Amino acid sequence: MKFLLRNSTPLTAYLAACALAVPILAIGHSSQVSDNRGNNHRDVVVAYPWAFQEGERTARETVLTTVGEIGQKAGFEVISSNDASIAWESKNYPAIRYRHMPTKATLTAFARSIHASKVLYGSVSWHTRSIWVTMGPKTISTATVNAYVFDVASNKIVYRKQGVTGRSDERESIYKVAADVLVTPLVSAVSGGPATPREQRAVQIALGTAYRPWVRTISRY
Repeated sequence: MKFLLRNSTPLTAYLAACALAVPILAIGHSSQVSDNRGNNHRDVVVAYPWAFQEGERTARETVLTTVGEIGQKAGFEVISSNDASIAWESKNYPAIRYRHMPTKATLTAFARSIHASKVLYGSVSWHTRSIWVTMGPKTISTATVNAYVFDVASNKIVYRKQGVTGRSDERESIYKVAADVLVTPLVSAVSGGPATPREQRAVQIALGTAYRPWVRTISRY
């Protein structure tokens, strides 16, 4: 059989077609599933939906980014939060509210609509305040996370951590544990600065701490 491309000989066209047929493999560890013919495919997760209480908009966006990084660190292909949001809204699923997590039926339908095998979802609340120390005012934020992993195939929540907290001024030993499962560095925040970076840093630490046991259990890094 001849494959003809413009300005190409039959042989070069054939070689080009073969190259196009070879799948591009992601670099690094990955979780895989097999189809009925034994072919491996990279497992896909979605880091959505998340419910919030308090928190600046940028801090809320950091939640989606951070959970996506955690899924990536665990070796999965991660669906973008923008695509996930569009898919959720297009299906008219119930509005995401704090203390009201989606049902298993909703999570299953949502995941299947975007071809994800697992859903990383949960809720976050923030408590941000200014305190007075010797050198002047200091802004501190505490994020509290309820984190879950829902497995579509088994129709079960296979991992959960509730009430995990992270403070923006955590000591080094704590934030290094959290940073172990993140891709980008923790947000820097100055003592008397604005609340937003403090909230970002606090929730990164809380999410990293919450999901670290899960990542280390299933990944091979």
